[in-house]
Amino acid sequence: MKDREPERNESTDESVWLDLVSRLQNMPADETHGGRDAPQDSRTGIDDAPHDGPGTEGGDDADGISRGPFPRSAAERTRAIFENQPFRTAPPRGPRDYDEPEELESEGEFVPPEPPPLSTGEPLVVLAWIGAVGGPIMLLLFAMFWRSAPLAVILGVIALFIAAAGYLLFRLPQHRSDDGAAV
Repeated sequence: MKDREPERNESTDESVWLDLVSRLQNMPADETHGGRDAPQDSRTGIDDAPHDGPGTEGGDDADGISRGPFPRSAAERTRAIFENQPFRTAPPRGPRDYDEPEELESEGEFVPPEPPPLSTGEPLVVLAWIGAVGGPIMLLLFAMFWRSAPLAVILGVIALFIAAAGYLLFRLPQHRSDDGAAV
């Protein structure tokens, strides 16, 4: 069997179409689209006179059919984009930009102490770190660039590394401190 296509009622389709067109023509034109009903701005550079004729895109044809909005230059389109943005008085805020409640600010909240500067360390600990890190690096450089290094230099660098690492391990605390914060 053959499926039949439902018959269309041309008079109803035409009346629905005309009703739709008439409702759309009565809507106010949006400034961003720049239709023929859009208010003209003196800065846009578009003449107030309608551009009718066979060689133009905008305006009405002799039949009264609208051909669409007037063509706008790239500068006009760019200006329209930035003019239609909401005004910003402050820079945009991110997810971590928030105002703290005043309740928390007024209470005695924890403020961590300033960390000590890096330059004020114990000289022996600083030398131990230099030896613990610099020893293996020097051995690697000797292996790559100074293959005929004397055995005494290589053994000295190894001894320096072992002494520095041993001192740093000796300086570690012997017992664990508290597991949590004291309230």
